[in-house]
Amino acid sequence: MKKVLVIDDNESNLFLIKTFLKKHINDCIVLTTDSGKKGIKIAKEEQPDTILLDIKMPNMDGFEVCRLLKADKLTKHIPIIFNSAHVNNSESIIKGLNIGADAFIANPINADELSTQVKVMLRIKQAEDNLKKEVEKYRIMTETLPDAVTTINLNGEITYVSPRTVEIFGYNNYNEMIGGNAINAIVPEQQDIARNAMADVLKKNMIRDMEFRFVRNDKSQFNGELSASLIKNENGKPIEFIIITKDITDRKMAENEILAYQKKLKNLNYKLSSVEEKERREIAINLHDVLGQSLSTAHIKLSSLSNIKLNPKADKIIKESTELIHAAISESRTLTYDLSPPILFELGLIQTIKWRLEQINKKFDIAVNFQCNEKKLNVNNDISILLYRIVCELLNNIIKHADANLIKVKITKEKNHLYFAVIDNGQGFNYQTKTKLNQQGGFGLFSIKERLDSIKGKFIIESIKEKGTKAVVIIPVQKR
Repeated sequence: MKKVLVIDDNESNLFLIKTFLKKHINDCIVLTTDSGKKGIKIAKEEQPDTILLDIKMPNMDGFEVCRLLKADKLTKHIPIIFNSAHVNNSESIIKGLNIGADAFIANPINADELSTQVKVMLRIKQAEDNLKKEVEKYRIMTETLPDAVTTINLNGEITYVSPRTVEIFGYNNYNEMIGGNAINAIVPEQQDIARNAMADVLKKNMIRDMEFRFVRNDKSQFNGELSASLIKNENGKPIEFIIITKDITDRKMAENEILAYQKKLKNLNYKLSSVEEKERREIAINLHDVLGQSLSTAHIKLSSLSNIKLNPKADKIIKESTELIHAAISESRTLTYDLSPPILFELGLIQTIKWRLEQINKKFDIAVNFQCNEKKLNVNNDISILLYRIVCELLNNIIKHADANLIKVKITKEKNHLYFAVIDNGQGFNYQTKTKLNQQGGFGLFSIKERLDSIKGKFIIESIKEKGTKAVVIIPVQKR
């Protein structure tokens, strides 16, 4: 319920004004007093929404009462309407306005004018109260946020800083920051980027989560994340920026630790893969040199018995055993090539990939095409093995999933990089560059990228549904 305080030394005026207000303004409490001193006391205690104040009063006139009310932080926000026969006097009006009066009503009092003026003041007071609540709400928000809140004008001068801003940037109080240029809080090498970011805010109204290196008061630096929005006036004209700065030092340290750990894991994975390949090669050599030779010898000896006349039962057993040994020789040879193809170490990566394509053509009846503008690739054995495994992974994916009838492998050298392109005309898939590989192509594609990271290589996929897929492996050329 609204409160109106009437201060007038004339009892009849008090009664008349109270009656008018009660009649024309619903839900209104009217407080009255006949002296300025009492009026000031009531105003402090009751916090009325508007004060009607007579100018000419004994002991303390209306001008003095108004001055004291406007000088006190408890009452300075209350609208004051002067009520006097001197309203038509320009000198009185100027004096009243200078000390803080908001409106004037002339005597004799007109009921409609009185109620209208009071209603206007009540609306103004209500609007101011609402604004204060909003201001207080945002003040509490900015002061309790864990991030720094700063406002700057269009020239970059700081106009407001939250307590957290003072703390993060290492100042003693906000006065040390107000009026300074906000751009100086960013390291010199990033200040042009910051200026461009503020220009973007003027165009787009907002930027989010831009990382900068910030400078504290003691010249130390920290990693921060900046978001900014535009503040406009009632006409939509930009007047200020509001900036939120988050100290991400701990997060960056954690990210760097994770990256370092991931790098160690990738290096470990690369080393394990190298060890695994060496073991595979040793097993393949043993299969070929020991088991393969033994099986071949046994096959030759058993085959020689075919020239000797034996009883039918023995002849049958020898024939079956020969066939089994022959199958075992073929299986051991296939296993040897799957484990570690000797051709890779004898003739090199180019011939091995070409051989692999020929095997796919024979086994799966898929047309193949091989192109290479190099006679020899300048890569060591470990990287040759890695690249061979990656190409085989891509070829296996095509065989299993693409439903293709043509596979192309193209090897080229451009400047300081080797390019291995594996292309098919299969069913393809809707590849999205911003989505992680392990969420699109399974673990195989993700594994390829991880293995390439260990040698600073790159993996690019281009795929369209029903139009095939192109996978490109890029590695830096080793120095001779």
